[in-house]
Amino acid sequence: MDKRVRQKTFSRVSNELRERTKIETDKGELIFQIDSNASIPKGPENKKGEPETFEWISTYLSPGETVIDIGANIGVFSLYAALIPNVHVVAFEPSANSFSTLNTNIRLNGLDESIEAYCLGVSNETKLTKLYMKDSSSGSSHNSVGSSQNQFGQFDVESQQAVLSIKLDDFIMLSKSKKPNHIKLDVDGIELQILKGSKEALKTINSILIEIEGNNSTENLDEINTILKDSGLKEERSWRNKGSRRNRLFTRK
Repeated sequence: MDKRVRQKTFSRVSNELRERTKIETDKGELIFQIDSNASIPKGPENKKGEPETFEWISTYLSPGETVIDIGANIGVFSLYAALIPNVHVVAFEPSANSFSTLNTNIRLNGLDESIEAYCLGVSNETKLTKLYMKDSSSGSSHNSVGSSQNQFGQFDVESQQAVLSIKLDDFIMLSKSKKPNHIKLDVDGIELQILKGSKEALKTINSILIEIEGNNSTENLDEINTILKDSGLKEERSWRNKGSRRNRLFTRK
């Protein structure tokens, strides 16, 4: 056996020996690879997770629709959405480690024809920039594209990674993807900037679930609400009290 074959065999066996876990959902079982403590998934019944996001997907997404997951992390919600027949998911995750786990999870569940995953940041400009990470391990959160400040303010940077950041409207134009029907937006602080770069996409979606906490619940809130209102979207205020209470739902009436 030559060296290259041995290396490939070792790599394949190592991947197979990595720890995995499963979560049960109303749409079926999902398998996840555990690459760090932060990459252990939280299922629909886990109150420390976001049961309201599972509920939004189950309630609002219909077969054949397209959903964009901005801040996909290891793919819990992208994978769940892809269990709906013929739903197409476009997932964005800029962290290299989380993106690697995301792609492994897509493969483990046989959903590579339903989910397109991109290692890109999304913002209000299309440019080369950096991802500043409070924690670079797979599944971690509270990192930020373009600055070392998240929704709770300045944070200590463990490491940084070069990334391409893209406006969602530019991505849709360049990729010639179907216009999205729904958007999930959870990026720990730059939600407002992303909305500014998504104004064309916002005109056609049926719903958006957006995380609102920290600065987004104070100084950025009026501008966030204005952009969504001008796009014809209205908040479903009852969702403020669901699950983690971090997410707000806006729908087209």
